Amino acid sequence: MSNPYDLARSILQKISCTLSATGSLMITSQVLRKKANRVKLQQRILLAISFCDFCTSTVWVFTDLFMPPRGNQRTCDAQGFIIQFGNTSNMMLMVALQVQYLLIIKYGWSETKMKKLEPFLLILPFCFGTSTATAALSLKLFNPANWDCWIAPYPDECTSSYEISHGNSDLEVTDCVRGDNARIFQWAFFFALLWAVAVFCIFVMIMITKSVEKAERKSASFSVNANRPNRPTQTTRRHSIQALNADGRLTLTDVNVIQRRTGRIELVLTTRVKMQCILYALGFFVVWGFPTIARMIQLFGGTIHPILLPLSGFFVGSQGLWNAMIYFRSKYSTLLEDHWWQKLWRLIKLNLLFCFEYDGEERNDDGGEENDHVSSSIARSFLTRAGASKWSFFQLIGHGENSDDTLRSDVQAGESCRSDNICHDVEQ
Repeated sequence: MSNPYDLARSILQKISCTLSATGSLMITSQVLRKKANRVKLQQRILLAISFCDFCTSTVWVFTDLFMPPRGNQRTCDAQGFIIQFGNTSNMMLMVALQVQYLLIIKYGWSETKMKKLEPFLLILPFCFGTSTATAALSLKLFNPANWDCWIAPYPDECTSSYEISHGNSDLEVTDCVRGDNARIFQWAFFFALLWAVAVFCIFVMIMITKSVEKAERKSASFSVNANRPNRPTQTTRRHSIQALNADGRLTLTDVNVIQRRTGRIELVLTTRVKMQCILYALGFFVVWGFPTIARMIQLFGGTIHPILLPLSGFFVGSQGLWNAMIYFRSKYSTLLEDHWWQKLWRLIKLNLLFCFEYDGEERNDDGGEENDHVSSSIARSFLTRAGASKWSFFQLIGHGENSDDTLRSDVQAGESCRSDNICHDVEQ
């Protein structure tokens, strides 16, 4: 490997893919080890995304072993199949995740209602990825393509039958040994889908942002009314009486305190939801930006600048790393360690080296399910009053049972709402 750009690409790609595979494993561990995560559709979608990313990241780490001269045509086909399956399934799963965001936030679907769509949101992406990978394999499209084995013509400069049929060559028969019309199939099987998904994600994020801002404006009026010393409404009295019958401790003052505090919680939630959408959008475009530029230059017959190879090799393998940073960002902010590397090591130990952690120590870090239920119920109660029935914000913004650690102090300070029965009554 005498070319310095190829050497840089090989090194950077292995680094990013190793970090990406590690991030995907951490998400997988967090989902599988927590019952509260396993029962959520969103968490299972993220688990599927992490599985696809782990597969592609692994074969990219060992890409030199799959491609000639170390590998052969069979190993090249194997790598191409895994990459095509993993990437297309991953993109379709991203669509499923965005659909889940949209239905829960904007249209108020409950988790129970969302489960009816689970076969479509989880099975169809894998079916689509398997179909395109199988079709490409049967058409002999998998060949060396710059830094990996994927859909490409062989030899690279051969003339496709499409070009011959349109009079762009003097040849009568294609001289492609493999991968005839590969440039067309690159767009049909991948790049057209890639940018369709990108446009769809942008559309969904705009709709979500507008919906959250609308709910924020509605909640502002509710917060003002909750702070006024008006005579309690009949509904508030009923909630207080129900809670007293269930527990005997909650007073009308407690209900008013909860109502006032939900205003601050909702403002934090709105900001976090917006940031979550922005981060996922940035992650998607950063990962696929440089590879798309390189393929477009190649499609239109241009010469790919050597610097695009290491940039593409690095960013295309970093999807799992971006997902992990978004997934664990709320948890990272709650860790008590002083330095960033200590917090990072803490997350790795909790999710990959959990066998060496004390049970009590991990429970303290993750928080309790009771506290999560309290703050989540209060938030849902407020958002329901704001006009967004059954918003599952904590399923969307934190990706885990400990997603509202940063909000828990607001709820716990001075609150007497500690039992599930009380919170259930306030939520109604």
